[in-house]
Amino acid sequence: MPNEDYVKKLRKDYEEIADKVERGMLPLVARIPAIEKAVSEYVLAQDEDFERKREKGGHVPIQYRDNYMLDKFAELVMYEELTWSHPDKMSIVEYPVMSERQEKERKGKQVLKSGLEFGDLRYLGKRKKVLDDDGMLSVRWSRVIKNTDDVVERSVTLMDLQNALKNAGLTDRQRQAIDLVFFENMTQEEAGEVMGVTKQAVNRYISFAINKLFNYMK
Repeated sequence: MPNEDYVKKLRKDYEEIADKVERGMLPLVARIPAIEKAVSEYVLAQDEDFERKREKGGHVPIQYRDNYMLDKFAELVMYEELTWSHPDKMSIVEYPVMSERQEKERKGKQVLKSGLEFGDLRYLGKRKKVLDDDGMLSVRWSRVIKNTDDVVERSVTLMDLQNALKNAGLTDRQRQAIDLVFFENMTQEEAGEVMGVTKQAVNRYISFAINKLFNYMK
């Protein structure tokens, strides 16, 4: 199957499955086999296509999966979790999974103490009276993050970065260069060997990618 055909088929399969899921016609027990079949057919067709290219000899491009579409299929597996909009989801589910919309909504309800002005109660949420470690009564606000909470700050930054990597319009080559150099700690030379390009090409991919990420996150 030619490259364009198996890529188009993967996208068509996704659209059909997603449509059925949204209309409540494909419960999880039937959805998983349908997703597995669509993804397996795509992987096998791509493997066969690249094997034919290798047999012909000459320059063979690096084989990339369509990570964007594979992520979309993964979201279908967790459709109910990602679309459940219960206001107490974060507190009643042991391992809550949020969609991008839910992440933005949750972040919009939180503010660091350093971002509050005197008398500003808009973001405080419901006030709770609790006993501290010394048995003294104190008051806590449910939606304010302590400005010393580095873990939360890093988590928010990581979510922003992951969203940007997914939505900033990076090409497959730009995303691969970013992953190899910044997430797998490779040098530009090592990344170039993996990608089959020069160090200068890797630098260009990274430069264009960073510009896209910067513009997306402004």
